[in-house]
Amino acid sequence: MAKKANNEGSVYKDKQGHWRGQVNIPSTDGKVKRKYFYGKTKKEVTDKVNEMLQQLRTNTYIEPCKMTLYEWLCTWYDSYCGDNRMTTKINLETYIFRHIKDSIGGYKLCDLNTLIIQQFVNMKVKSGKLDGSGGLSPKTMKNMYNMLHKALNQAVALGMIPKNPADAVVLPKCKKVEMKYFTVEEQKRLQEVIKGHRLEMPILLDLYTGMRQGELLGLIWKNVYIDLNGRSCIRITQTLNRIKNPDSNAPNKTILTICEPKTKHSFRTIPLLPEIAEKLNHYHEQQTAYLKSIGLPSAEFVFTSTTGTPIEPRDFQRDFKKILLQNGFELKGVHSMRHSFATRSLESGMSVKTLSKLLGHSNVGFTMDVYTHVTEQLQIEEISGLQDFL
Repeated sequence: MAKKANNEGSVYKDKQGHWRGQVNIPSTDGKVKRKYFYGKTKKEVTDKVNEMLQQLRTNTYIEPCKMTLYEWLCTWYDSYCGDNRMTTKINLETYIFRHIKDSIGGYKLCDLNTLIIQQFVNMKVKSGKLDGSGGLSPKTMKNMYNMLHKALNQAVALGMIPKNPADAVVLPKCKKVEMKYFTVEEQKRLQEVIKGHRLEMPILLDLYTGMRQGELLGLIWKNVYIDLNGRSCIRITQTLNRIKNPDSNAPNKTILTICEPKTKHSFRTIPLLPEIAEKLNHYHEQQTAYLKSIGLPSAEFVFTSTTGTPIEPRDFQRDFKKILLQNGFELKGVHSMRHSFATRSLESGMSVKTLSKLLGHSNVGFTMDVYTHVTEQLQIEEISGLQDFL
């Protein structure tokens, strides 16, 4: 193998037949530092070598033992998170700048170990809320850990550290939250009490499509296809959410914004029952007439306020709860309508696979886990059919 100069690399097979890469790094004391990379294929090693060479050429390479965890997370965020959803970016920034920076962020990457991360996790679960009101929920802690683990995996891939110190960290178990949904009788009564209410159509549509709140409020007429003599459907392509303002200098701490759906599986088409399509068509006519009467153009969004603007998520939640309280219902969140749709669908004989697609879940297993209360009851009912053979 020919000798390489500084800022040059090589890829070769070692005596054991394993692919290996080497990059010579310039040193202030004149000595040559060699950094080695390993992988299962030539391409894998070559990619690692080329990435290191690119960092050397652009002066962005920092020796692992000189780089702190916080510095690496900032580099990782800037380099690998550009395509993330806005809401995801805001969460990542909160984890990095408000949770990790002033706690374990000062550790050098090469000094970071499993025990340090484990103690960090334990502390956050016990008293990690930024307002000092207690510990982080297991779900929030898991999300933060996943980010940290992913960033450290990238450091391993780049040869900055030999292994991921977060691999053996034990997370708190996520307690299964009791899922609230409307029984058949409650749903029928809810459909009665909302008749004539300005939120009748959004509530009715949610009960029969199972959309997430952001999907419901972000629905636009361009994505509604109504054929009163055929098949009608809606297409989910965006969500409406109020999120933390990315501009920390802005006077408003939060902004109402359009985001992409939660995952690629959330982009979906949901068929409409003919009765729902007819009601939605009538609602559109009424909405258009009302807005015209107050001098406003036709609305882009399906559900709007009295001034033609999109409905604020917080206002929708408040008014939904008010309807429940005023009519003697047990208090439930907006998401209970999504759970009710799923429960009715399974009770009506819909397959879990079909339901999973309609809900925009990433896999059928997740759907089965969330709606265990229904699937277990259906199993009991269906297996009872075997009695006919006794």
